[in-house]
Amino acid sequence: MKRLFLSLFVAFSIFNSVLQAKLEDHFKKIENKSNIHKMRNIDFIYLINLDQRPEKFQKCIDQLHPYGIYPYRFSAVNGWELTLEDINDVGLKFEPGMQGGFMATSYLTPDLKPTHNLVENFGQAYFVHCFARGTIGICLSHLSILQDAYDSGYKTIWVMEDDIEVIRDPTIIPDLIDQLNKAVGKNNWDVLFTDRDFRNGNGEYTGCSADARRPNFNPVKKNDYALKKDINPVFRKIGSRYGAHSMIISRRGIAKILNFIKSHKIFLPYDLDFYLPLGINLYTVREDVVANLPKAISDNGGANYLKKDKDKNKDKNKDKKKEN
Repeated sequence: MKRLFLSLFVAFSIFNSVLQAKLEDHFKKIENKSNIHKMRNIDFIYLINLDQRPEKFQKCIDQLHPYGIYPYRFSAVNGWELTLEDINDVGLKFEPGMQGGFMATSYLTPDLKPTHNLVENFGQAYFVHCFARGTIGICLSHLSILQDAYDSGYKTIWVMEDDIEVIRDPTIIPDLIDQLNKAVGKNNWDVLFTDRDFRNGNGEYTGCSADARRPNFNPVKKNDYALKKDINPVFRKIGSRYGAHSMIISRRGIAKILNFIKSHKIFLPYDLDFYLPLGINLYTVREDVVANLPKAISDNGGANYLKKDKDKNKDKNKDKKKEN
């Protein structure tokens, strides 16, 4: 009887998972693209930016336009505006056979407050512990871009977030792609990061050398996440890293990252997922070209743009009082 019950439960869980919305149902469509958003060796240039943060986009294009680089502004998926249904559609639902028993975060109530509990309830959607809704939005933004690029037939794309800092002339990037093709082979790289590594608030490089736990990913053989191997004076091969602020991605890389996250659902931040696909080939430059801006304003962990709007209203009220 117990075996029958378990069999029926497993069958129901599988059937229920089939009925769940696909992750790509929540991707944002990209429209009104033009031919100016490209450069040699790069079919399309995307820049992710929240509608509520026009000042961040302006800072980016102020740095890029002088070099004749015109990225397409992708209106970011705002995780703070996702519904409870949206969040639970895209999250990883715990099923029999997955690894549980560790702390994670779920969104279970209409007030969208996070619940922190053990991964143990079948059918419940989980995210890594303390995963904020804003981070769900950035995941969906990157995935929307990868889907658009793949469907558009692009061979190579450049994806940026709106917290970049141009360190040296970015028009060398097409030449860097030529050099990487020559150094490792055109078909042997998936992602080229345009900086050495992620910089923390003090401007110091912060490395990554391990994977984060996923309930539904525990392969017998994993990538060498600690890999950091200098290929030549220009490039380094790596196994993992933090930050997705400036990535050159080949079509193979697009497919690997997109297929991995679509099949495993969102559980980790995007920059803890893109290095998990088995056999993905990641490279960085050894001298920064476009890097992340230390201490950049972020809305991933909180909707900080709301505070900006409140401050504006306060200033307006002060001005009105002065006029009166």
